[in-house]
Amino acid sequence: MKQQEDIPADLSELIRLGTVATVDLAAATCTVRYGDPDDDAEAETPPIRWLAPRAGRTRIWSPPTIGEQAIILAPDGQLAGAVALVGIWQDAFPPPGSTLAELIEYADGAKVGYDPESHSLTAILPDGATALVEAPGGLTIRADVRIEGDVTLAGRMDASEDVTADGISLKSHKHGNVQAGGAQTGEPL
Repeated sequence: MKQQEDIPADLSELIRLGTVATVDLAAATCTVRYGDPDDDAEAETPPIRWLAPRAGRTRIWSPPTIGEQAIILAPDGQLAGAVALVGIWQDAFPPPGSTLAELIEYADGAKVGYDPESHSLTAILPDGATALVEAPGGLTIRADVRIEGDVTLAGRMDASEDVTADGISLKSHKHGNVQAGGAQTGEPL
């Protein structure tokens, strides 16, 4: 029969509350400062992994922020094998909402959210930001579309119905002051 390992006598060695001190993006690790700085009992973990919402075939990359609170989960009390569980609200990083709407807010002010009550998806980007949708198989939008701003098209555009510009139909507009026969009209005014 396999003998169980001893559980540390002090359970505070298994679970600790701290603050993210450093983040190493290339190594996907962080260090977490924990303990009471007022009692000179503050310490810092070695580089440890943070808990991600998904880390299998589906992966979500969302690094912690320096200053973000974290719970240190240390199996057997060993900090070298610990994991930082981030995502605890605090005064420095308050919740970005107070409704059922789900929201991701980024450091530069960008917001992506979905409100199940109003059935609306929003993506709000700060000035100078860009958006890219890359879909080699095609993109289908099944809705009326309104674009406020200039549109540049690199390629061909086909319309199954009509195209209108400033109320003038491409398909059925007529030109006045023309002669029948082989004459052509002048350019549109």
